Amino acid sequence: MQTEVVSPLVAERQRQTWTAIHHAAATAALEHGPDAVTVAQIAATAGISPRTFFNYFESKEDAIVGVRPARVTEETLQALRDSEGQPALKRVSLLVLEVASSTIGPEVDLAQRRALSAANPRLRSRLTQVFTDARKLVVARFVEDVEIPWLGIAGLPADLHEARALILLAGSVVTLAWTNDPDQLMSHRDDALDAAIATFRKVTSTAL
Repeated sequence: MQTEVVSPLVAERQRQTWTAIHHAAATAALEHGPDAVTVAQIAATAGISPRTFFNYFESKEDAIVGVRPARVTEETLQALRDSEGQPALKRVSLLVLEVASSTIGPEVDLAQRRALSAANPRLRSRLTQVFTDARKLVVARFVEDVEIPWLGIAGLPADLHEARALILLAGSVVTLAWTNDPDQLMSHRDDALDAAIATFRKVTSTAL
């Protein structure tokens, strides 16, 4: 996997700019409501131009909730390799969660984000789409756009239909764990995912 090499100084400057834009957007949304916030206002508060804003965010909604594009990193791949020996559903649930978590930018207050999205259907819809895009990225990177499913990582289904089904089920596991207790999912992901998987196991044992 090739990644763009960025110097530490440039990376830190980008992080600071990203954070400044997000904080300006979230603060304005809390004070005036998300619908009243404009890109021009956010940019002015953050001390940047509107053109620079769009170098960091696709929309004001993304800036308000603090999301960035989902990523699959070398660390993500290594974590999947290291999880060999665990049940496949748990492994892929951790993978989906890791990729979804990569959309959370630095210094994002998740409790604040939940409060904002709870009061605004457009923000809720955007966060749902972000998670869907993260799951689609997992399907693309590990099933559809590779010669060997899971990049040859052992212990996962080689059949394409089974691989897609496993990712869809893992996405549902992560969704249930988030619905049950988002704070536990972010701080104790193994326990949260195990509880969600146990629920699916109980339901499927009687429903199928």
